[in-house]
Amino acid sequence: MKAFFLSLPVIGIAAGAYAQGFVFLDNINNTDKSLGATSGGLFFEFNNAVDGWVLFNGDFNAAFYGGTDSANLQLIASFWGANAVGSGAFGPGTFLDPTGRSYPVAGTTTTSTSAFFMVQAWTGSATSYATAMGTCRSQSSIFSNPVAGIPNSPPDLIGMTAVIICAPEPSTFALIAFGVAIFFVRRKEHLIRT
Repeated sequence: MKAFFLSLPVIGIAAGAYAQGFVFLDNINNTDKSLGATSGGLFFEFNNAVDGWVLFNGDFNAAFYGGTDSANLQLIASFWGANAVGSGAFGPGTFLDPTGRSYPVAGTTTTSTSAFFMVQAWTGSATSYATAMGTCRSQSSIFSNPVAGIPNSPPDLIGMTAVIICAPEPSTFALIAFGVAIFFVRRKEHLIRT
């Protein structure tokens, strides 16, 4: 009988671990192909060969943050290197969690209907967004997305905004033109003062 009473707190803790809202970390059902998508967003890159924006094609690294407070998001999961292989398998512009798991969102309960999220994406061999300097990298705006508690099926990231992973660098001519414009403005200021 003593063992039964001692096991009650453990049972309560175990049940509490599942008393959260869950989400799938993918956007495979999103269809908004605009760069300004505020929900249903996809991942984009700039392709010089076609002179324009295209859906990102292939695997990339990603970190997913979530929580009930938009100013205090916590890391849910991160996929990089070998752990991200297959993440682009569902098609251009999408990310599919290679593990196929659903994840609890900190602070949510089984009665929670939504939470806040942010996605960071990068290319290359860096193990985090912060260390991915000199590669294509970007992060989404913070967005609201549904969550669901057990026994309901967790939703995908349907509230995700568009994410531009790779953007073009300013062209050399644009930088030269900017420098020349600054030169003439400064020269005009100098002539007015003298």
